Amino acid sequence: MERENYSAEYFERALARAYGCEMLRVENFHIKAVSQKGENFCSVIYRVALDFRRSPDGALESGKYILKDLLPAVAALGTNEKDMFELVLPAMSAIIEGAPKEIGEHKLSADCLLVEISAGKELYILEDLGALGYKSFDRLQGLNLEEAKSCVRKLAQFHGVSKVLFQNKPELVQRLAPSNYANGINDRFTKALVLDGVKYAAEAFADELPEISRKMKAQVPNAFTQRIRDVVDPKQSSLNALIHGDPWLNNIMFDPVTKKATLVDFQNCYWGSPAIDLYFLFYTSLKPELLLNSQDELLNHYFDNLLETLRHCGYNDTLPTFGQLKDEMQRCLFYGYYTVVCELPICCASPEASVDFGIHTFVNSDALLQKRHQLFASERVRQTIKATLPMLDQEGILETP
Repeated sequence: MERENYSAEYFERALARAYGCEMLRVENFHIKAVSQKGENFCSVIYRVALDFRRSPDGALESGKYILKDLLPAVAALGTNEKDMFELVLPAMSAIIEGAPKEIGEHKLSADCLLVEISAGKELYILEDLGALGYKSFDRLQGLNLEEAKSCVRKLAQFHGVSKVLFQNKPELVQRLAPSNYANGINDRFTKALVLDGVKYAAEAFADELPEISRKMKAQVPNAFTQRIRDVVDPKQSSLNALIHGDPWLNNIMFDPVTKKATLVDFQNCYWGSPAIDLYFLFYTSLKPELLLNSQDELLNHYFDNLLETLRHCGYNDTLPTFGQLKDEMQRCLFYGYYTVVCELPICCASPEASVDFGIHTFVNSDALLQKRHQLFASERVRQTIKATLPMLDQEGILETP
């Protein structure tokens, strides 16, 4: 479906289906593409504003929506987002909406009005969180402590409610495919993102950290691939939940008035260790000083909110312990290594580096090499990776068995 097909007539049909009103008619239609290069690799996002009547003599209503159109290459690979929006998130929302007010903000995600799936096509019509007062964080600066606490609180709610859902309706969670890394690092895109990313980072710090650089290179591809498979394997975890899989700050929106957050983008959700989400958030999204000095404080805040969610949402199994969470953070530290080396440079790409930066870049080795030169020119990227690698080495993360 091409851009010009997203017309008033298309939305008239879509909203008629979503609202169950065959006579629905759209008026005053406006659509605008809002994707920014370097920030959204998997889809084209449109913001839609319109007025409509549910019947010819019905009252005029206003609606603001997000249309998310996955790129064909991503849609062809398949994601968990359809099951998340159609089955899992509505069931999770019902659980948290039944909880007492003490749990705080109940909104886990944007409401989904419609999903359309066809060959090589995956499209979602969602409520516009921006119209509800939610805003994006500053990805170039990173999260401050207050913002980070809002984000880990939302992750704790998401994880906690998912554990209740698994307790009550395990078949819904079991529909979801495992991590993209469960079967290794095989496709062209993932090899370029991960394995080539590690090798580039190792070379970038070869002069300053020669022994660490040597260890990094020695792990690629076999040892690195096996270790990341082990991390995402829920059978090796003592504490599992439905994890978001990609919770960097662009996939969390924040209401500056209420100080509450909500999540977006559920393509990569799967059952696994909450430590995976925490490391992804920490190593892509925290200001460098918080990453180095405030992880323990944020982990305590996360755990307190996880227990609060479980208690208020009817969790009947044995509550997890902080020791279990700490053990998982240790077991999954390799995921922090992957995130800081491969994901951080992309997540804080400068406006200049973001020009013409998309999924196509990863299948063009020359273009990707030039793009990585730009990404690693960032002072935040270099400082964060250089400060993190010695710690990871001390923890044994860079050893090859």
